[in-house]
Amino acid sequence: MNASLLTGKTIVVTRAVEQSRKLLSRLREEGAEAVSFPVIRITKANPVASAEEIRREFDAYEWVVFTSVNGVRYFLEWLQAVKLSLNNMKIAAVGRKTAESLKRQGIYVDLIPERFEGRELAALLKRKVTPGSRVLVPKGNLAKSTIKNTLAGKADVTEMIVYETKKNPVLDTRQLPAKVDMLLFMSPSSISFFSETIGSRLADYQDVPAACVGPVTAAKAKATGFRKLITANDYTEEGIIKAVRIFFGKGKQ
Repeated sequence: MNASLLTGKTIVVTRAVEQSRKLLSRLREEGAEAVSFPVIRITKANPVASAEEIRREFDAYEWVVFTSVNGVRYFLEWLQAVKLSLNNMKIAAVGRKTAESLKRQGIYVDLIPERFEGRELAALLKRKVTPGSRVLVPKGNLAKSTIKNTLAGKADVTEMIVYETKKNPVLDTRQLPAKVDMLLFMSPSSISFFSETIGSRLADYQDVPAACVGPVTAAKAKATGFRKLITANDYTEEGIIKAVRIFFGKGKQ
């Protein structure tokens, strides 16, 4: 029954190309006409000024906190380049996908919140870290400083920009289908970049249902003028697909 709910529905996925393949495939398996419109481009960040200091003092960190799969990927690449490892460190991850990406590299997570959201992780960490401990947070250039702000006064948090989230400069709006039944957003930045890319045509899409991966993304969508919001309860690909099913399934049960 679930597969038929999405049949014939045109769903535009705004995620970066390298991250959208599985999501597009899942939607197509369920009958949707899934269209990639990657408003985001993820790139490795240039070495930050503090990278050498972080390398020298690496053994002093008690916790390394990962808030995204991209953070895992690019931080581990840096670790390999400077010949360091996470042995004897405590590892925290914002959610299941982030933890799984670490596990695939043989790294096991010590802490993960029940709700896969940065504020939940920060609150949990605040109860776990010892006063004065050093915490390293590999992150993207647009990621909020939730961990650092929450732990202020209890732990010494160092943020390290390991990847950059930018607007895709080569995206052509003609790639958008004439009829769109749903827009799918996996981050607040995807909404910002969609709005910038569309420009004056944004008003044409503000009544299109916008499926958002969580409340932070939904808040951004609302602020941008989207009027029909669908918010996943589980902040994962599986969660947003379930939310999409429920939306299109209303009235068909």
